[in-house]
Amino acid sequence: MKNLEVKDYDFNIGKYVSRGTDLFKKDIGGFIVATLLLFVISFIPFCGILGLGNFYKICKKVDEGQQVSAGDIFDFTDFVVYLKLFLLIFAICMVAMIPIQFILVPFLIAADNEGGQVSDTGAALLAGGMGLWMMLIMIFFVILSISMYFIQPLISLYRITSVREAYRLSWKIAKKNFFMILLFSIVVGFISQLGIIACGIGILFSIPLGICIKYAAYKDVLESLNQKTV
Repeated sequence: MKNLEVKDYDFNIGKYVSRGTDLFKKDIGGFIVATLLLFVISFIPFCGILGLGNFYKICKKVDEGQQVSAGDIFDFTDFVVYLKLFLLIFAICMVAMIPIQFILVPFLIAADNEGGQVSDTGAALLAGGMGLWMMLIMIFFVILSISMYFIQPLISLYRITSVREAYRLSWKIAKKNFFMILLFSIVVGFISQLGIIACGIGILFSIPLGICIKYAAYKDVLESLNQKTV
């Protein structure tokens, strides 16, 4: 997998929704329990991202007909790798917020010089600067999220232990179908949130369904690319 040669590949959203739904039907009760335990482990600092990675391991076991244990969600084998990934994401978010401080400083200085009052022009300039920066930062995080789209399956399913290597491979794969993966993320996000309509209880069905659909996409893309490399 580390020597993966990424060529063009098909990214079929309809196929992944269908396969993910079929996988979910194989063990609906087990996936619901895993979702509840995912909520529990998410309360432990740094462990939410680890729990989601373990959920993909559960998906693989169900897909391959293996025995699944409820405790699988609490597998801490990859804890160090996911801790590094969490710290990297946290650091990126903190750095991305720095320019906002530079936008606010002139505004606060002007307010102090004018007795706490700022002119309409100053307020308009601040709003425009903040709005422009927020738009740029949203674009940045969209690109970042797509570039990191395959990191978790690479870590949890393909045992990549280097965050740097996992990111390199993830971006290498994702950029080939950037806009299709973006559209797929929106579709899966919508499916995962549908359960909120049913008084919130439905998320116990919609969230694991969304994860199963993502697993189906990961499996199809990574397996096909890995086979081409071999």
